[in-house]
Amino acid sequence: MEITAPATGITRGYAANASDEKALKAAGVKTIYRGDKGETLGKFKMRKGEALGVPRGYPTFGTARSDWTKAEEMVHSWGAFIVDIPTGLRSDRNGARMFANALSPPRPTETYKAMQAASVEARTEGRMSWRRAEKIWFNGKLKLAEKVELIGIPQATLYNHFGKTTVPKDSGKK
Repeated sequence: MEITAPATGITRGYAANASDEKALKAAGVKTIYRGDKGETLGKFKMRKGEALGVPRGYPTFGTARSDWTKAEEMVHSWGAFIVDIPTGLRSDRNGARMFANALSPPRPTETYKAMQAASVEARTEGRMSWRRAEKIWFNGKLKLAEKVELIGIPQATLYNHFGKTTVPKDSGKK
């Protein structure tokens, strides 16, 4: 997750790798412990009330739930707490939310909409839903040929499914 604003009040951070370290530096964290270099939670200790900033929430500590709970228990045993820098969530106040985010990370709304559209497209194979076709079929502003073209279903099928369009005929004469 991208960190856009500097983290205020967080002087120490924990990074699992180099990319996490870059994210913490961008957030303004001064002291950074790297898990891949052996600077794990047991190798250093924090003071009471101190915040340990992480760039990806609990997954920074490992891939398993047990890694997350061990890290949280250790940090809390010192009287300190974990801060997920991108969201601002604290483990002492929002531990359940941080755990939920670790299990299924939140995605931007645009991503969800794109995924939903792709899912619908895959299931319908480009066909229009009957509900949407019905709205077009009973639209009084469109001519019959325009409706058939927009819906993409043969005219006879539309008449069989919906019946008359309830739109007055346009003879084309004026």
